[in-house]
Amino acid sequence: MTNYQKRMAAYAEEAARLAACDNTADLERAVRWLRQAECIVIGGAAGLSAAGGMDYMSRQVLEEQFPALAAKGYDHLWQALWDPARTETQRWAMTAAEVLWACIDYPVVPCYDDLRELVEGRDYFILTSNIDRQFWKAGFDPCRIFAPQGDVTKLQCSVPCCHQTWDGEAVFRQIAAHTDPETFACRPEDLPRCPYCGAPAVQNVRGPDCFVPEETMANKGPFEDFLKKASERRTVFLELGVGFNTPGMIRHPFQRLTWLWPKAKLIRMNRDYPSVPEKIRDKAIPIGGDIGRALHRMAGIAGKGA
Repeated sequence: MTNYQKRMAAYAEEAARLAACDNTADLERAVRWLRQAECIVIGGAAGLSAAGGMDYMSRQVLEEQFPALAAKGYDHLWQALWDPARTETQRWAMTAAEVLWACIDYPVVPCYDDLRELVEGRDYFILTSNIDRQFWKAGFDPCRIFAPQGDVTKLQCSVPCCHQTWDGEAVFRQIAAHTDPETFACRPEDLPRCPYCGAPAVQNVRGPDCFVPEETMANKGPFEDFLKKASERRTVFLELGVGFNTPGMIRHPFQRLTWLWPKAKLIRMNRDYPSVPEKIRDKAIPIGGDIGRALHRMAGIAGKGA
């Protein structure tokens, strides 16, 4: 067994242990920490939305929401979206189906409502790697959300000829309406193009050299200012569903700052990877199991004033 496999096995063992135990005391302590905090830094990733059914790794979700993709032999949506054998028209058909499902038509996941109740009226800021816009849908202050990965619902020029973005919903609905159910490919004439120069359009997401960052990075400065303030105050990092896809964005920085800042604490809620490093164990609460259920119980505890 490799070192990586050993680490993953250890994570799985700890996740199973925490999921099986009665975590009422930990949830109550987490609520107290949030209540006593002067600043709350929320880190939200895929596991948070997956707790409400938006699970890209679920075979059941694929069969229920995208039966045509399941019929083509994919095991989950993530596999389809990263299939290197897709044609350009298949890629855009899958992209449109994903965006309409995850970002536009999907209702508010209940755990976001519970989270909002927990931090309502508090001094918080959100850092998220999610692209599903659930934080906006659930009514969190848009001026307190930093989502540096971009916005998949918006399109931009692939050149780019300008630094403009535009809402892509109409384009995605056009693509979805004419997607071939057998090949899962859209019509070539529905491929999006820049309205200014006619070049192919792309989603406004980080990665390509053509990425237009202005809207995505608008809250970078306010977030950095918030962290400067938080470094000297009683701060709680509330980490929700952050795994190892992009740990350098939320998971690792939250751990490091918890260790560096004397007044900082970490609440890590994660179904699969709830473990915390030994050096911050006395400043952290690992919570395993279902994130949605845990947040709902925390909201109930907070409501009772416990």
